[in-house]
Amino acid sequence: MTTLELILVLTIAVLVSAALDQVIPKISLPLIQIALGVGIALLAINPIDVTFNPDFFLLLFIAPILFNDAKEVDKQGLWRNRVFIISLAIGLVIGLTLAVGFALHALVPSVPLAAAFALGAALGPTDAVAALCMRDVAYIDKKERSLLSGEALINDASGVVAFQFAIAAAVTGSFSVLEASTTFAIDFFGGILLGIVLGWLARTTKERMNGLGLDTNTFHVLFDLTLPFVIYLISELVHVSGILAVVAAGLIISAYSERQIGPVSSRLNIVSSNVWSVFTFTLNGIVFVLLGIQLPKAVNASWMNVNIDNAHLIGLVLLLTTILVVVRFAYTVVNDIIIKDPDTGKRAPLDATTLRSALITTLGGPKGAVTLSVIFSTPLLVAAGTPFPQRNLLIFLASGVILCTLLLANFLLPMISPKKQPSEEDLAEEAAQKVEIFRTVIDRLSEQRTRENAAETTAVISSYNDRIQHVQQQADDDDDATLKLHLELTEHLEGYLDEIMDNGSVDESAGYVFVRRLSRTKGYLENARGQTISSFAHTLLSGFRVARRTILHWRGSLSISGDTAELKKIQILLDREAIRYLQELAAKGSGDYPSEVVAKTIQTYQRSLVAIKSARPDITAFTRTTNKMEDVQRLAYNMELEEIRHAQDREEISRETAKDMRESVYIMLVDLDIGLS
Repeated sequence: MTTLELILVLTIAVLVSAALDQVIPKISLPLIQIALGVGIALLAINPIDVTFNPDFFLLLFIAPILFNDAKEVDKQGLWRNRVFIISLAIGLVIGLTLAVGFALHALVPSVPLAAAFALGAALGPTDAVAALCMRDVAYIDKKERSLLSGEALINDASGVVAFQFAIAAAVTGSFSVLEASTTFAIDFFGGILLGIVLGWLARTTKERMNGLGLDTNTFHVLFDLTLPFVIYLISELVHVSGILAVVAAGLIISAYSERQIGPVSSRLNIVSSNVWSVFTFTLNGIVFVLLGIQLPKAVNASWMNVNIDNAHLIGLVLLLTTILVVVRFAYTVVNDIIIKDPDTGKRAPLDATTLRSALITTLGGPKGAVTLSVIFSTPLLVAAGTPFPQRNLLIFLASGVILCTLLLANFLLPMISPKKQPSEEDLAEEAAQKVEIFRTVIDRLSEQRTRENAAETTAVISSYNDRIQHVQQQADDDDDATLKLHLELTEHLEGYLDEIMDNGSVDESAGYVFVRRLSRTKGYLENARGQTISSFAHTLLSGFRVARRTILHWRGSLSISGDTAELKKIQILLDREAIRYLQELAAKGSGDYPSEVVAKTIQTYQRSLVAIKSARPDITAFTRTTNKMEDVQRLAYNMELEEIRHAQDREEISRETAKDMRESVYIMLVDLDIGLS
C-alpha cells in the first residue's frame, strides 16, 4: 500500500469512526478507531507495514495534539493542582517503571532488568486523547479532570526520557544515576523554559503582524498550525524536551489570547478554533487507527512463538495491567492523604469518597499512542551485535496492556462513576450565574451612560434585560415556542424583503437598513436558542448574500439623504406581511405554537404598525443613532467577555459553560463587525 493510499484509508476510517461514535455511544471513540484499524489490517490484501519512528511520530501527531490541549486546558485548575499533577507526571512514572520492571524480570528472567524497566517507562504516560474521551462515557468531576488532563500534558516527556535511559542501559550494559538525573533535569526544566520563551516570541510576532495589518485569517490559522512543529524541532535541536516546550508555549499563548477581546480577535478565535477542532480530531483518529493496524503485527510474533505458551502471555498481560492499576491507585490515594487539597487547604481523609476519587483517577488514565510509538522504537540489536532480548515480547505486552486499560476505562469507569444528567439544581445555578453576568454588564453600561448616548445605552440595556428574561424562563414551553416563532417569522421576512427589493417595489439602499435589522434579530434569536455554530456556518456559507449586502451598504452610504418616506414604507410593508403570515399560521392551527403565543405576537406587530404610521423619522438622526448603538453594543459585548472570564476564574461557572458563552459573544461580535447583525 502506497503512502497516499494509506493516508486515504486512514482518513476514511476516521470519518467512519465519527459516524459510528453517534450510533454506539456506549463505546468510547478510541476503541472504535482501534477496532477499525484492526479490521483494516486483517482485511488488507497486502500486509500494511507502518514503521514507527518515535521522533517523527511525536512531532507529527503528539506535538500538535498536546499544543491544542494546552491551549484548551483549564489553566486555573492546572495551577491549583500543580503539586498533584507533577507528582503523578514524574513520581508515578518512576514508580511504575520500577514496579513493572522488577515484576517482569522476576516472572520472565530472560528479560534483562534494564529492558523490563524500559517497558515500565513506556507504560508510564497516560493518553491525553483517551483520557478526554472518557468524559463521554463517565462522570469525571472538576478536580479529577484537571489531574488527568494536566498529567497527560507532562508525563509524556518523563516517560520518554525514562525509556531512553533504560534502553541505553540495556544496549550498553551501563547506567549512571548522576548522569541520568542531570540529563532529566535539563530535559524537563529546559523544555519548559524554552517553551515559555518561544511562546512569548510567537505572541509578540502575532502582535507585530496585527499592528502592520497583516494578521489575516489565513496567516493566523497557518501560523497557529505550524507553531507546535517549529517549537518541537527547535527544542530537539537544543536537546531539551520538545513535548514540554510545546505544552508550555501553548499555555502562554492561550493565556494571552483569552485576554484579547474585540471583533478582530473574535473572528480570528472562531476561525482558528474551528480549524483546530477538525485538525486535532483527524490526528487523534489517525493515531488510534494506526494503533489498531499495528496490533496484529505486535501480537503475531509472540503469539505464534512455539516457545511461549499463549495462556502464559495472556496471564502476563493481565498481571502487568493489575500491577499498573494497583500501583497507580495506591499512589493516588497516598497523594490525596499527604498533599493538601488546594480548595479546602486540608488533607483528604482515608474514606470511601477519597478511595472512589482515586479509583476514578486511576481508571481515567489509560495508555495509548505514546506508549505504542515508544515501545516500537526499541532497537533490534544491542551494542554487542546480538538481538535485543525479548523485543517482540515487550511489544506484545505493551500492546496488550494498552488494550486492557482502554477496556477498563470504557466499561468499568462508567459503573463506578456513571455519567450524570444535569440536575434541576445544577441548571438553576448555571442560569443564576448567567443572569448575574448580564446584570453586571447592565450595571457597567449604566455607569457609562451619558446625555449623548442615553437612548442607545438604554436600548442595549433593554436587550440584556430580554436575555435575562429568556434565561430565567428557559424551561417554559411557551417561552421556547415564542422564540421559535419569532425565528421562523424573521426568516420569512428576510425572504419577503429580498423579494420586494429584487422586483423593484422598494428602494434597495433603504432596504439595506432593514436587511441589517432583520439579520441582527435573527442572529440574537439563534444565539439565544443555542444555535451559535449553525448560525456562524450559515453566515460563512452565505457568501453571495454577504457580497450583496456589502454593495447595498456602500450604495446606502452614498444616498444617505434619500427619501425618508421610503424607510417608513418598507417598515409598513414588513409589519403587514408579518401580520398576514401570523394570521395564516393561526388559521391553519399549527400545533408548533400555542394559539396565545401567535395571538400575542400578532398584537405586537399591530402596535408597531400603528406606531410607524404616526411617526416622522429623520434619516440622518436614524443613521447617527444606529452607529452610536453599534458602538454601545460592541462595548457591552467586550464587557460581557470580561465578566465571563472573571466568573470562570472565580469558578462560578464551569469551563464548558464559559466556553459556550464566549463563543456566543464572539459570534455576535463578528456579526456586528461585518455588518450582518
